[in-house]
Amino acid sequence: MRWIVCTVLLTMAAVQGCSSTASTAGTPDEASETKKQQPAKVKDPLASLTLMRQGAVLVQQEQYQQAIEKFKEADRVAPGNATVHNMIGLCNLRLGQYDKALSSFATALDLAPSFTDARNNRGTTYLALGQLRLAEVDFVAVLSDSTYAHRYQVYYNLGMTYFQQGQLGAAEENLRKAVTAPFPVFEAYVELAEVVREQGRDLEAVELLEEADLNFPDRPEAAFALGKLLMELGRTAEARPHLEQVISKDPGSERARQAAALLEAP
Repeated sequence: MRWIVCTVLLTMAAVQGCSSTASTAGTPDEASETKKQQPAKVKDPLASLTLMRQGAVLVQQEQYQQAIEKFKEADRVAPGNATVHNMIGLCNLRLGQYDKALSSFATALDLAPSFTDARNNRGTTYLALGQLRLAEVDFVAVLSDSTYAHRYQVYYNLGMTYFQQGQLGAAEENLRKAVTAPFPVFEAYVELAEVVREQGRDLEAVELLEEADLNFPDRPEAAFALGKLLMELGRTAEARPHLEQVISKDPGSERARQAAALLEAP
């Protein structure tokens, strides 16, 4: 099942953390008093920011375990940055380590309760776990923030939550918001086509996938879904160019293999 996480990187300034300086020589009481009087040493937030940037590069390269180590080091250098914990949670989510992901998102939200990226990402973790009610609560809370820049992706996530619950009307309502956004969410077209098919509206599903294929010519998923649907509807001649397009654009892939099998079927 598809879901969308938000990866706003390094948009929050690194929060400075403090550690006590080492005590000076003298009696235990003198050393203790000296330690109390000395100001806490502020660790270097710029070093933390550098580590976060290195972690972000590793995330883009899908090297999630290595990225976690960079983010953990950033937290040791300058503790208390909600973005760091959100990114650790994101990496754990990508690795399928859902309990660790939930813990990291919870920490991020403890540090910054209005951190909507972390709340959306926690919702996607609940969705991946099949904890649909908890996912719904998080997504609805995110959408209450009218200024949130990624709300259309959240409409997609909420639509998928309702789809998994069998609430087709609510699923359709939210997925439509995702496909009619100024920057439409590609995945929403494919899932919305499934929702309307569940309601017996095959022609509308075809139209949605045609629109997706037109708007996202570099996404072979749309061409494959459209070709497969047309085959199922007995419209073989119309399906053929879409399936051939998949084979041409995505050679060697499992999707291309399935497209070839559909074309060879009697």
